[in-house]
Amino acid sequence: MSHLWLGLLSSIVLIVVCFSGAMFAFKKQITELLNYSVVFNKDRELKEWVKPDAIINDFTRNGLEVISIDYPADFNRNIFVSYQNKGSNKKESIYIHPSNGEVIGKKYVSTTHFFQTVKTLHKNLFLGEVGKQIVGISVFIFVFLLFSGIVLWFPKNKRQLKTNLKVKWSAKLPRVIYDLHKVIGFYFLFPLVFISITGLYIAYPWVKSTILVSLGGQPVLNISNKEDVQHKLSDTFASFLEESMNIQHKEKGSQSISIDPLLKDVNQRLAYNGSTSIALAVNDKTEIEITKIKQEGLMNLIVPDQIIYNQKGEFKKAILFSDLTIADQFKTVSLPLHTGEIFGLSGVIFYFIVTMVGCSLPITGLLIWLRKL
Repeated sequence: MSHLWLGLLSSIVLIVVCFSGAMFAFKKQITELLNYSVVFNKDRELKEWVKPDAIINDFTRNGLEVISIDYPADFNRNIFVSYQNKGSNKKESIYIHPSNGEVIGKKYVSTTHFFQTVKTLHKNLFLGEVGKQIVGISVFIFVFLLFSGIVLWFPKNKRQLKTNLKVKWSAKLPRVIYDLHKVIGFYFLFPLVFISITGLYIAYPWVKSTILVSLGGQPVLNISNKEDVQHKLSDTFASFLEESMNIQHKEKGSQSISIDPLLKDVNQRLAYNGSTSIALAVNDKTEIEITKIKQEGLMNLIVPDQIIYNQKGEFKKAILFSDLTIADQFKTVSLPLHTGEIFGLSGVIFYFIVTMVGCSLPITGLLIWLRKL
């Protein structure tokens, strides 16, 4: 009975959360499709990338300051450049040709407001903190329903096991709906539980602490690690003071440096195919950060590696995903794990199917209950 009543109690919220999550999963793909002519490159037989220094010099000649340059993994897409007018903090962006650096254009269809609305609906139902708690409780109920459903599904003998593993499509509609609820819930149990738990990890610090501790890491903040956290904060503050001093003397320091050798150094250190993002030492930044995301291999896991240089172009440190602890790796990829983006387009499609299944379970459950009434 608890499976039934908890399902009824949370069904509407779960349908909204799952459906909005399924929509949000395709944010990148929908935005790129609507701006196809500027995002994707038509010249497919290119062999050489335009150098970052050439891009920076072109923008500088037009009184613009480059903030970051995003190189795609292949020539199918154009290069994405973020910039600002010198003396202004207003950030703009544009796509340029991957080989000759010619301006292609800006995004002409913005989906930011729409997907921000979908995200808010997914997180808190437009009800702020109260809505966040309602969603959180409903997701906890959903996880309970998934496991209690497995208990109800569990067969008593081999004959019943066969029946529980397939839908009897030749039966009448009520039986088909019942089989769909039971069989699909079984096959998608683990993906649904995983997406639910990663969502709770993002939403609640205590869930985050529990998972991180179970992976051998430190909780977000508690009495036992308070001293360690204070030391880290102290070190961070000292680093902040040092960077503040660097900012004050930035204009008096070395002239603008060449980024080309830095990118070459990164590709030597990280000798794999992938997209590359160059964040320059602009505004309050005193470091040049070059992040490369691997996009090759059996699992096609999209995970970041980062090389950091000071404002003079001297190597400072490398933050490699493979060198992180399991807990820190999980922290780094928790969001793309929740959305499926860590597996690329195939992962997003699979997660879309899973969330739509999650959306269907409360609906089929309601139909079964109404049938019994």
